Amino acid sequence: MRSAAAVVRTTLAAVALCALTAGCGGDSGTQSGTGGSGPSGSASGPGKPGRYSALPEPCGSVSESTLQRMLPDAAPEVYRGTPTETYDSGRRSGCTWQGTDPESGNTLRLTVDFERVISYDPQVSDDDQAELDFAARATEAGLPSPDAPEDPDAPGSPDAPQDGDDTGDDTGDGDADGEADSDDAESGTDAGAATGTDSDGNPVPRDIGIGHDAYLDDRLSTTTTGAHRDVTVAFRSANVIATVHYTEITTRTGAPPESGPLQDGAQRVGRHLAGGFDD
Repeated sequence: MRSAAAVVRTTLAAVALCALTAGCGGDSGTQSGTGGSGPSGSASGPGKPGRYSALPEPCGSVSESTLQRMLPDAAPEVYRGTPTETYDSGRRSGCTWQGTDPESGNTLRLTVDFERVISYDPQVSDDDQAELDFAARATEAGLPSPDAPEDPDAPGSPDAPQDGDDTGDDTGDGDADGEADSDDAESGTDAGAATGTDSDGNPVPRDIGIGHDAYLDDRLSTTTTGAHRDVTVAFRSANVIATVHYTEITTRTGAPPESGPLQDGAQRVGRHLAGGFDD
């Protein structure tokens, strides 16, 4: 018959072996590592956490020097911005600045928005979920899917027919048509500021090199009392999606806001914000 000391030693050895192999009990499927990779790990919580666990302070995310360029001669309180009300500032935050162009009298508005994406699918990481969400936004904006075959007749395609191209006999009228289109572009639509235009001559969404994924969208709305142009730059950095809206509103008819300055300003802010995430 074994002594009590021998029994204790045997029990301690078994406990130690169990701890080393993590094989005791019915909860082994919830251990870190491979537990969440199969069906038994479905209760292990969200997928891999994203790179960012917090968002920038939105009203401090744009430097005052940049704000002064985009909203010139505004009152000092304008540059402090107005925070966007959200239910959870750790998941969603934003800020708006609004002023008046001293030359045209048009209203200028800049808005930044940050969203931190969290995946609740154990098979999908936060970063991957943010990539999926961003792709859905880009598609909704009208940007072709990167997996879609290129349409040679699509606006902006190098193979697409261009206004002024000679589609018949060589009559020499192409140059004249090209000059007319150039004049149209300078009359307010500034279609040349984008890589392509739609059938109405308006800029279409396009990819831009900011963050991990990005696009620019340029929308012009006109009414009998004026015009409203909103340029959007959206980009993704890991599990955070940032959106910049730079808007100009005029109450004058026949002179819609130009694309160029708004696109340049929105991209300037987008690159500035993306640089903060890279730090």
